[in-house]
Amino acid sequence: MRMKKRVVWAVLAAVLMCLCASVAVAAEPFDALSEAEKVELIELIDSGTAAYDAGEFQTAVELFHRAYELAPLPDFLYRLGLAYERLGEDARAVEYYRSFLNAEPQAEERGRIESTIEVIEGRLARRARTSIEVITRPEGARVYVGSREDGMRGVTPIELNVEPGEYRLIVELEGYEVVEEQVQVPQGQRVVLRPGLTPQGGFAEADRSVWRSTWVPVSLAVVGAGALVLTPVFNGLANDAAAERSELLQDRRSTQNEVDKYAIERREATYRGLTIGAAVVGGAAITTAGALLVWQLLADDAGAGAEQAGLEAVGVGPLGDTVGVGLRGRF
Repeated sequence: MRMKKRVVWAVLAAVLMCLCASVAVAAEPFDALSEAEKVELIELIDSGTAAYDAGEFQTAVELFHRAYELAPLPDFLYRLGLAYERLGEDARAVEYYRSFLNAEPQAEERGRIESTIEVIEGRLARRARTSIEVITRPEGARVYVGSREDGMRGVTPIELNVEPGEYRLIVELEGYEVVEEQVQVPQGQRVVLRPGLTPQGGFAEADRSVWRSTWVPVSLAVVGAGALVLTPVFNGLANDAAAERSELLQDRRSTQNEVDKYAIERREATYRGLTIGAAVVGGAAITTAGALLVWQLLADDAGAGAEQAGLEAVGVGPLGDTVGVGLRGRF
């Protein structure tokens, strides 16, 4: 029995020496453990290492977290950084790598770990600027990148961090036709994909809200321009009625003049009201159309493979007997 205990302690000491560059640092949290906790720590280390070697990185993360809670040894931070990096959780990996370097400033692996951190942070910076956002109606569609064999990336609405390049996206939702799109993602841009989902045996749902349609600001602009054109017309009619009323006021010989005067005043008031109303409606429609158009131009609503939406040029020139404003761009 005594020989068995010696073997256990010898194995434990050897493992702890591999875990830490400094045995003196490692000894303090280890010495505070009970015999049962020391045995549990050995089991956690063995199981976590085996899980990592088998590619079961999530299990390794859970085991190394438990081991660190039991004995806060710096090496567990490094192992957690490795496991998180293999899981693709780069931000968490950097956190644990830095925590390890702070706990072990003289670590032999410092140079290599710092180089790894630099590579990961560069990757994170690129991902922060380059992505594909997939939005569907209804929501909850499964999104695959490349092929189904590569695994589902998530469900809509979702934003996928990707490297610049061309991607094949597959969007699936039960009861709807499968949608496949080729998406070109430029460096430093977020491409928004709004695939129209077609019910099986039905019609496609609109992939844009009515407010994102170009016809809305165009229609508002036409209405506003028409109202503004009618403003001077109504004003002219009102002025004619006022002039007619003035002439009538000079002749006060008959009762019929009073009746005509009343009718002319009503007509003048009507045209004055129409003048004000046309001006208000025209100004409001033009302003709303302009604001909506600007919102649509600035909205990041580029489709798959489409060039970035935006305003390229504005021009003013003759349009029949009047002057028109022209816009050029992708809307």
